Amino acid sequence: AKPVVSLSSSLQITPNQIDIKKKRCSERTCYFAGQACFTYMSHPASFNPKLMLNYTFEADFGQKRSRPRVILQGSSQGKLELSAQRKQICTRMKLQLLREIVDKLRSIPVSVTVSLWNSTETTSVSSDQSNMYPVLNIYQQSTTVTEITLMNQGCGSDNICQSNVQLHYKFCSKMTQNDRNIFKSLVRDEGVAVITPSDEEIALEITVTNRNGDDAHQCHSVIMLPDTVRYSSVLFSVAEEDISCTANGNGTLIDCDLGNPLRRDTEVTFYIMLTTSGISLNTTVVNVTLQLETTSVQPIQLIEASAKVVFELELQVNGLLRPSQVSLGDIMKGESAIKSANEIGPSVQYEFRITNLGRPLKSFANASLNINWPKENSVGKWLLYLVHIHSEGVHTVPCTPVDEVNPLKLVKDWDAPPRQRREAKLESSSTEGLSIIPSRRKYKTLTCADGLGCVQIRCPLLGLDSTARVVLHSRLWNTTLAEDYSSLNYLDIVVEASLSLSSSFENIGLKSIRPVTQVKLTVFLERKVKFLTKVAWWIIFLTVLSLLLCLCFIVYLLWKRDCIRGLAHKNKQSHNQDQKAEMAPLKG
Repeated sequence: AKPVVSLSSSLQITPNQIDIKKKRCSERTCYFAGQACFTYMSHPASFNPKLMLNYTFEADFGQKRSRPRVILQGSSQGKLELSAQRKQICTRMKLQLLREIVDKLRSIPVSVTVSLWNSTETTSVSSDQSNMYPVLNIYQQSTTVTEITLMNQGCGSDNICQSNVQLHYKFCSKMTQNDRNIFKSLVRDEGVAVITPSDEEIALEITVTNRNGDDAHQCHSVIMLPDTVRYSSVLFSVAEEDISCTANGNGTLIDCDLGNPLRRDTEVTFYIMLTTSGISLNTTVVNVTLQLETTSVQPIQLIEASAKVVFELELQVNGLLRPSQVSLGDIMKGESAIKSANEIGPSVQYEFRITNLGRPLKSFANASLNINWPKENSVGKWLLYLVHIHSEGVHTVPCTPVDEVNPLKLVKDWDAPPRQRREAKLESSSTEGLSIIPSRRKYKTLTCADGLGCVQIRCPLLGLDSTARVVLHSRLWNTTLAEDYSSLNYLDIVVEASLSLSSSFENIGLKSIRPVTQVKLTVFLERKVKFLTKVAWWIIFLTVLSLLLCLCFIVYLLWKRDCIRGLAHKNKQSHNQDQKAEMAPLKG
């Protein structure tokens, strides 16, 4: 068996602890002195040759760092000769602390590793041991490590930093006012933010606090994004020199350095700007993973920042009534006596215009116009008789229920009157009954919510692109108004229409930009007013005619008077001439 050599080594660093902030090591150079000493013992004890050792110094031992915190001045390797057992020999080294180091919390390990120099030429042995080259004791550590402790004032008297960093988030929209960025929280549904994909960016607001704890060293916030959203930029609420964010190549991982250290009782807020162009109709939720990291002592859990995805369709509906005011008609017939829709009562046309301010609905959603139609009054009598419905700007699909349109079959083949003629008729009707109005009038407002017998007319808006028009042609039932509301001066009938949406996708919603509209029809019930108004032009005509006749008669009288006066004057002149002739003296 070969002799076994047990090597002993020691390593000392002076100073072995330092407050780099107090010593201002970021401004000037800070050095450390090191000394390593070695001895050996052998088995058998009689084995006592000179041994040549290899030694290697290493700073930041065992740490995988792109940039070390200390460096060795001079060579890190060398050789030493041990003359005999228990004879100690030492070597010195010098360390330099680098400026602006990142890890200011953990101690800096420095090591020395020794081994036997593998050469028999420099190993002195006795003649009878010339073939007995020693080996190292395998149960003995060959590396000795000591540490340089970094002192930190923000870590308490025990120099152990126990931070209390907390992360809070919310999804926001961004707007600019007076050259300043204003962030507003997104609308929430059951406590969860709702993302509406658009060309505009959204912001993920992240606030990190460190309350009631020590400094948080090397504090980082790591944001992991899904494939549906992409990193665009980062904005800070205030100018922060010590904070920066970097993203990987595809923009799915962002690492934000929040300061080294993040001091106790401080708060940092920043905004990760995200684009939503990768969100599709199949995306129902966006999950962003948030992770806080620090080298201070603190267990930190992952946080999932979640938001719902809703594609909002910007639809609005407006109602138009022609005419908006009518008077009770002259024809009063019961249902059995009516043979034509014209005999029911005045014509009223309800027009609903639907505007799509967003994307076309052709591919992924269908909208419907829903009209609460006041078919009957509270006692079941006809009120508004629906004659015909037609639409423009959408596919021709019948409104439902179909049997609510012209239920008495009074119109076999609908042929709408020419536009100019129809509008002229409606405009003339809308002015009837308005010239004589009492100062105190009785009126009533009828709505579907107040007991009217209403049916819901649903008109599909298939293929709605930008605009559509749905027109309901109806007749006001004269007999019902005359019998049940004769004590009133006028009556308001309100018709309400709304929009609804149906889609096979769960994340399709209707944006509330005027999805409901109301139109009000005013009916004047005083038939005498209408009669007086209708005959008023006869009175005006007769009055004007009488005035003209009187004027002609006066002119005639004046003319006659001038003629008589002129004849009398002429006769008088002739008579005077005759008298002058008789009284003239005779010449002779």
